[in-house]
Amino acid sequence: MFKLKEERQRIIVNEIKNNGSVMVADLAKKFNVSCMTIRRDLKEIEVVEVLKRTYGGAILSIKDKNHSEPPTLDRMDLMRKEKNRIAHAAAELVHEKEMIFLGSGTTTLYVAQALQERDDITVVSNALTILNYLATNGKMNLIGVGGFLRRKEFSMIGHFADKVISDLRMDKVIMGMRGVHPRFGLTSDHPQELLTDRTIMGISDTVIIVADHTKIGHVATSRTAPVEKASLLITSVEAPIEIVNAIISLGVRVELV
Repeated sequence: MFKLKEERQRIIVNEIKNNGSVMVADLAKKFNVSCMTIRRDLKEIEVVEVLKRTYGGAILSIKDKNHSEPPTLDRMDLMRKEKNRIAHAAAELVHEKEMIFLGSGTTTLYVAQALQERDDITVVSNALTILNYLATNGKMNLIGVGGFLRRKEFSMIGHFADKVISDLRMDKVIMGMRGVHPRFGLTSDHPQELLTDRTIMGISDTVIIVADHTKIGHVATSRTAPVEKASLLITSVEAPIEIVNAIISLGVRVELV
């Protein structure tokens, strides 16, 4: 179907940029070519630093400047089914009378939606999207954290937020993360949120990272914490299995949904 190598490679690059990763076997089937041909394509594409090859596939390179994250509300429909599965798995871990912290992001907003009928828990958040949703639809006790507004993410960050958060003690923290990598750890695209995210991670012994498969293996610009800081990573079955196994080998529990 795709006769020209250049056309095939262009489509591969678009798939990597749209999905975050690709698998050799899937591409070979898609283009009706051999796995060896796809590996050659990936090797040639790697030269221009669009991707980094992995065992059995490839992920988006951290040097690709176009892989920046759009605003929260624009991301709500991306990976909707995956995020819903991940969110419901996280919600099932919240027990009666627990106090939990929900970080900013789209996947955590899906967690808030999955928890909206609960009236036996307390939710604390620095995300205006979560606070607004639960204030309108939720039944639980709700506590909002103030601070400097980061408009693109609709989150409260900075000294005021950090001071309030650091005085809290949560049963569980549930956070999204831009990148999850066994070597480079938990990373974010937003250096201005770095201290706030680190503060949030320090208020509970149970830190649950919720991230769709495009975040697994990706490395963003700011290192928030080593991957071992996560007590549990909940991601989708589409996540690159070799990266998942490497994370598990570091002692992090991983749930695939």
